[in-house]
Formats: sequence, C-alpha cells, structure tokens
Amino acid sequence: MPRLPKPYILLRRKDAKTFQIILNTTSGLSAEVCRKWQRVSFQNFPDALAQYRDPKTKRAAEIGAVALIQYLKNQPEPNFIVSARSQPATDILLVQYAAHFWTPNSSYVREKTLVKGKPLSAVYIKTNREHITRHIEPFPPFRDIPISNLTPGLIRDWMVWMTERGASGRLINAVLQALRVAVKDLSDRGDLDFDPFRRIKPAQESPKEKGILVADEVSRLIRAPIQSPARRLAVLLGALCGMRRGEGRGLQWDEIRDGYINICQNWQDMEGVKNPKWGSSRTVPIPSSVSAALAEVRKGSAGTGFVLESPKKAGVPVSTNFFRYALREELAAIGISAEEQKRRNITFHSLRHTFITLGRLAGISDLEIQALAGHKSAEMMAHYSHAGQVLDFTAAREKL
Repeated sequence: MPRLPKPYILLRRKDAKTFQIILNTTSGLSAEVCRKWQRVSFQNFPDALAQYRDPKTKRAAEIGAVALIQYLKNQPEPNFIVSARSQPATDILLVQYAAHFWTPNSSYVREKTLVKGKPLSAVYIKTNREHITRHIEPFPPFRDIPISNLTPGLIRDWMVWMTERGASGRLINAVLQALRVAVKDLSDRGDLDFDPFRRIKPAQESPKEKGILVADEVSRLIRAPIQSPARRLAVLLGALCGMRRGEGRGLQWDEIRDGYINICQNWQDMEGVKNPKWGSSRTVPIPSSVSAALAEVRKGSAGTGFVLESPKKAGVPVSTNFFRYALREELAAIGISAEEQKRRNITFHSLRHTFITLGRLAGISDLEIQALAGHKSAEMMAHYSHAGQVLDFTAAREKL
C-alpha cells in the first residue's frame, strides 16, 4: 500500500536558523486552508502558538507543525469572501471562491438560512462542492485565474473538455449550475460587473423517461410470497402510498394510526430527521396489503421508533441502499430481472411515479392525487404521470 505524504513539509531557510512550513491536505484541512498557509514562517504563527515561533531544531519545528494543524482544525473554516474584502472580490481565485461558496460557513448559505428562511440541505451543499473540486478545479485554465478573468469562452471550452472526457449533458449542466450560482451571487452583490454565464446555454441532455410498474406487476408484487417483511413493506410504501425513500426511512410507528399514515418527516444521513421534501407533509390512507406488511414488520420490532429500523444499529433507520436492494429483489421475485429493471429505467423513485400514474388511471381525481402525493402543482403531478407505459391499447381501441 502506498504511503500517504506527510501532513506537512518543513523547509529550512538559507540562514539555516529558521523554518518554513507547507501544509498538505492529508492533514485533514481543506485545500483553501492549506493554500493560505503555503510557505509560512513559524515567526508568523498566531499568538495562541507563540511558544512555537522560534524552533531551534527540526524536531521542535515538527512539534510546532503538529500544533498548528490541530489549532487550525479547531478554528471555523475561514470565510474567504469576507476576509478578502480588503482586496477586490474579483481578484479572488475562481476555484478558491467557488469551493468555499459551497460550504456551510459561506455567506451565501448563511444568508439562505438566517435571512431568507430557506436553508439548503447538507447533501445539496456537499454535492455542489464536490462538483467544483472534481470537475472545475482540474480544468487547467481554471486553476489559477481570478474571477475577473472568467469569460464565456473559457466556460464553453470547459464544456467541450468535459464532453471529451465522457461526461453526460446532465452532469455538465449540474456542475455548470453550481458554478453559475456562485458567480451570479457575486454579480447580485455588486462585486462583479459582468455575469459571464449570461449567454451560456446548457448542454444537450437526453433524459430517459422514468420507468414504472403496470397494474398487473403491482398485483403480482402484492400476491408474491413474502421473503422479507421489511423489504416488502419498503416497496409497497412507495408503490401504494407514494412515499419517497427518505420518507420511508423517517417513518415512525406513532405516525401510523386509525388506518392512515401521517407523513411528516424524512431522514437524511447528514442531517437526521427533516421535514418532507418541499414541505409536502400529508396524510395517506393505508391499503390492506400495506397494513398486512406493517403487521408483519411489527412482529419483529418493539413497535416504537422507526418502522424500518437498521438491523445493525438501534435507533437508526435502514440505509438508502436497503431500498435499492429491496426493489431489485422484490421485482426479481416476480420475474423482472435486474437487467430488465435497468433497461426500463425502474428505480425506487419509479414507485412514486407508479403510484401517481395508476391512481389517475383508476379514476382518483387529480386534486386527490395531488394531495396524496404532496405535489404543489398540477404541472408536477403531470410530470410524474406515464400513461403511455400503462395504456391498454385493446380497451382504447374498443372505446374508439
């Protein structure tokens, strides 16, 4: 196994009496912090580390380097946008700015939470930061340019660069949006006179329609012998109650009563219990097959806490992978192989699409379906409907 580089490098000055220090990301510090402490003299250590400012030996310098790393880890991540106000904001390096923009401590994220009352999820922030570090930072022309040097031409060159490396249009647009929001915020604040994204059009996408189950497949799923009560319940909650994966993870026993499920929270790994997506709290009736599956799961639980509790850790719901595995195995049991699931683009979220589509075809009014699914608009409900996949052409021909 290759050895990781040391978390710091010590450079002895020509006078052989003082040292410089270079921090590496293997120290556990962010790239931005490491850049800020490139080639810093021990004489410039903060007052809290004054005792390490004059190392006489390399060993003493090593002890000071370790102390500095620990000190920096205990500090809040520096807000480069605020601390750099002594210089024009446009002089800040693009990659440094964009990477910090998508952190919990950035002015944008804090403003969203404190001022606008619309906090961004930790997963959303983390995903956008990864977009920047994985796909923006490696692009050579972006590495050392200030924001003021970002042009539409460079952005278009980056899109070509990504495409040549096999990136899909969907990924390119997701990364583009992460950078676009960061740069636009500078423009909105008046720190950037020109928005280089103004004339940038998104990359072409070829989205594949979400696959759903037809009524006969749902019926076969309900009638199939139960191999795992928890697995069966997870799938039925999606197909017959329209629940999202996070809502299934967050479901607790005290939210089930009198034949109804009160969907009022979902579970996210980085944040724990949250409100349902887009504030879509709602109440849904429990079909008989779901009621039977709930009864089976309750036999093996204390009847408190999470309905789908992790078998490995009490008080924590099952993982997100559990739902993916449950769907694959439950569909395989009724003859829908993993290969067919992939070909038809059937994922766990397909079950929510199935619930909405079959509900509308069964004659439930659009207003009722919208309320049961927690959609805020008829347009979103229509997006989840896939009548073409379940249309009975023989019956339609007879009607015509």
